This record gives sequence, C-alpha cells and structure tokens, in this order.
Amino acid sequence: MTDKDTGAAGAQAPHDGPQASLIEQALARQAAAPAPRRIDYDRMRRVGPAQKAALTRAIKTRDPEKIAAVCKAAVTEWNEIGAWPDHWSRWQRALDDALPWNVSVDIAEL
Repeated sequence: MTDKDTGAAGAQAPHDGPQASLIEQALARQAAAPAPRRIDYDRMRRVGPAQKAALTRAIKTRDPEKIAAVCKAAVTEWNEIGAWPDHWSRWQRALDDALPWNVSVDIAEL
C-alpha cells in the first residue's frame, strides 16, 4: 500500500489521523471532551427570587439599558449555574417590550 501524500510504502498508522474510522474519530473526540458540568440547582433556587425582583424593579424604570443590564446579569449567572430556568423568556419579553417595535436583541447576546 502506498501513501499518496508522501509516496512512502506502508506509512499508515492503524488508528489515527484521516485513516481512522468515523467511529474511532468520534470516540477520540468524546474521550477528549471535558466532563459535563453539574447543574447547581440549590444556587438556582437561591438566586431565582432575587433575579425576578431585580427584573421587576428594572421594568418599573422603563429604561431599556437597565433592563438589559439585569438580563445580562441573569444570563451570566444562569450560564455559571449550568442551566437556564424554565421561565427565562420572562427576561426576553421584558427586554423586547422595552425596545422599539423594530428592534430585537436576544438576551443570550448581551
């Protein structure tokens, strides 16, 4: 067998590089991936009420920048916790309602 790139005969490693099967490549990527993070449910329960109160206060100001800041802080904390709450759309709706009708910003992009 000749390697087309180098012209060397028999220069083929059995399980690495482009010669590895799709399953072998997938197993290698899976082994190299970091371990999944655990979701901190206790922290989510502790910070949830404070985040909702902060959002309510920001909504009452009617200031889009303050609402965006509260949304950004909440998203940052959710990402640290490892999950977004089921009612995450409340923050998105608050920001959407504060912005002009023709402007939309995804809270994940703040």
